Amino acid sequence: MKKVSILNHVIGPVMRGPSSSHTAGPWRIGRMAANLLGAPPERALFTFHPSSSLAVCFHEQGSDLAFAAGLLGRPLTDPDFSRTLFRAPDLGLDVRFEKFPFPEADHPNSSLLRLSGGGKELVIHSRSTGGGSFEIASVNGCPADITGESFVFLLEGQREEDLKHASVIAEECGWETSVRRGSGGPVLFGKSSAPLPETARETLARNGTRFFNADPVMLPMPGEPLFSCVSGLLSLAAEKGWSLGRAALASEASLLGVPEKDLMDEMERRLDIMLTAVRKGLAGDFSSMKLLTPMAQRLWNSEKKGALFTGGPHARAAIRSLAALHVCSSGGVVCAAPTGGAAGVLPGVAATLAEDFGITGERLLLSLWAAGAVGYLHDLRSTFAAEVAGCQVEIGAAGAMAAAAAAEAAGGTARQGCDAAATVFQNVMGSVCDLVQGVVEIPCHSRNASLASQAFLCADLVLGGYENPVPLDETIDAVDRAGRMLPEELRCTSRGGLALCPSALALPRLDTGTH
Repeated sequence: MKKVSILNHVIGPVMRGPSSSHTAGPWRIGRMAANLLGAPPERALFTFHPSSSLAVCFHEQGSDLAFAAGLLGRPLTDPDFSRTLFRAPDLGLDVRFEKFPFPEADHPNSSLLRLSGGGKELVIHSRSTGGGSFEIASVNGCPADITGESFVFLLEGQREEDLKHASVIAEECGWETSVRRGSGGPVLFGKSSAPLPETARETLARNGTRFFNADPVMLPMPGEPLFSCVSGLLSLAAEKGWSLGRAALASEASLLGVPEKDLMDEMERRLDIMLTAVRKGLAGDFSSMKLLTPMAQRLWNSEKKGALFTGGPHARAAIRSLAALHVCSSGGVVCAAPTGGAAGVLPGVAATLAEDFGITGERLLLSLWAAGAVGYLHDLRSTFAAEVAGCQVEIGAAGAMAAAAAAEAAGGTARQGCDAAATVFQNVMGSVCDLVQGVVEIPCHSRNASLASQAFLCADLVLGGYENPVPLDETIDAVDRAGRMLPEELRCTSRGGLALCPSALALPRLDTGTH
């Protein structure tokens, strides 16, 4: 069963916008590829299948910048991120991108990388799987389930017998190993949550023809979670007398082997990034977007003047959500929650809990852990990739998470948090991803705003006595099935829905002055 961490996969990564699938995921792939190469990359050719989502969006959503920044070891939050391709030649990297069919393409975000440097060469097939998560599926033709949370190595040999001694050495160090087939012969693949001792690494390298290894780019997960399904979560919460957020925090500590205090400190850092994005968005402190003229500040001023018909916390949450997504869409620093395209919802709700309801400190942080619990349960059963299952698993998932956060902040039970989340999911089931001109702006902004508002609505419904008829786990399964039924035209390819409306196609580009 796949492992999911709230900090690795749900509330995070901290990234530059606009997209976790097309910015954060590619950065992690590039970083892992450079680690595997073990030498400064000199030449890189990325290939995208012409019918894939990456082929449509790789330039508009900064995948090209992110791949290159990862290869060069530049931080994803680098202030000079937008100039990465311009600077790459001076840093010794010739990086190119092409659209061409390749047989390994089995995912909307598949890419094939031919990488060389220091006399070494790698061919890597990878997938960006949503929310910044990724998988390196093969290295030099060898199957390799590399997802970034483990230390890994690949030892190529001429005969399987040559690799047996190396396998024993690695397993004595607590590593899982298996002999696989690559394009050049047998390969010993190993992975662990702890690094190999230097002496063991040197011995391994002598037992094969070529040795590649890499450190994780996310937090290792040496332990086990305390729950992996809704019923297990609710049983744990009932037994311990825990809220949804408290149960999620304890489970993450068990999974990562990290003290709860350290996890709370890290969540506080991510909360600060969310609230900073809201403040910057409301103040207009961000670069230009590509299609939309900023409107959060104008709406905020209208709400303060009483110009809105209803106004109130629901409207303010929506406006704050717009503000945070303005920052994301302009390439600013945000916290994916669970994705870049949905990075306005939870910040909008968190800021409203803090500023309108005075909920701060541990209580506010636990509301984020409650949101994380819902995202964790969703990721175990489904995906955060709109390329796979539509907008419902990105902005819809963010709304479900935010509803759980609101219920937690209000003092609701774990079951009420799950029911509030399920209600949001049921309301957005089947929603398509039809981003206009391949840009994470339209209709992403209005959907983030509406889901931030709906999070409070659904929390209120459940807290007030609404009885949810379909539990969260069944709802997530239904969302996943419905999303995978959508044609690829409605899954982040800009080939259907609003993306084909004449008015949408005619929108001028604000970043270049052209269409």
